[in-house]
Amino acid sequence: MTERDRQYDLQIDDDEWIEHISIEARYGQAVDIDAHLAGLGPLIDRLESHCVAGCCGFDAFDFTRDAIDAALPGLDQAPLLAACASARNAVAAIASGVVLSNRMNNACDSRVFLRLLEHIASRIAGHASPV
Repeated sequence: MTERDRQYDLQIDDDEWIEHISIEARYGQAVDIDAHLAGLGPLIDRLESHCVAGCCGFDAFDFTRDAIDAALPGLDQAPLLAACASARNAVAAIASGVVLSNRMNNACDSRVFLRLLEHIASRIAGHASPV
């Protein structure tokens, strides 16, 4: 058995990945979602740690559990959770199934982005302080 080529997958833990889904024939159908990601801006900025998005797209970001947990202190988690929910609703409603973020310099299948948003939301929820 050969190991899967993870070149385009998103790493979210040491041995856990969100698998890439090709948009090759659908790239022209991409819908810009940056307006829906505005509320996540402070967290996205902190996760941009490997490079800059303008150069490396998703590869510039560290989406691992540890990186998200380390980026959360000092951020108000309630608005971040609300922004994740709002972004998930917006992405799920995109009929073409292809999303584009100029801020993150990436286009991808909406199912990949939904999984990423769910991963981020679960880390925020797990980090949230009890009231």
